[in-house]
Amino acid sequence: MDHPTEVRPRVASRHRAGGRCSSASNELVSSALDELYRAFFVRLVRRVTWRHGLSKDDAREVVHDAFVLALVKLDPEGNPQSWIYSVVDRLAANWKRKESRHAQLLARWSTPPVPADDPTIDEEGG
Repeated sequence: MDHPTEVRPRVASRHRAGGRCSSASNELVSSALDELYRAFFVRLVRRVTWRHGLSKDDAREVVHDAFVLALVKLDPEGNPQSWIYSVVDRLAANWKRKESRHAQLLARWSTPPVPADDPTIDEEGG
């Protein structure tokens, strides 16, 4: 009997009956995702923090978002570990891009605060 050198969580296949997943297959997928989550959550948060420079809170959000996507889009016949890592990397890159764009827009469109004792402004606002 062959024993794999790497333990890899497997996601059970989804059998569709009338366009819906059966409850037994939903349980299998759910337990496989739970196993995947427990095995890789901390590693993925660490990866996003170090590789993409996000805060731990933002990294947790990205990883949670990836697992939410996994509930819907993970191919049960594919490699779940590879899939989740690539999705996390893409989501983290998107997060950084949005963060950067937000900072640029704030810098461009926000006006500096005017001190209350500024003599150039009269009491009527002009």
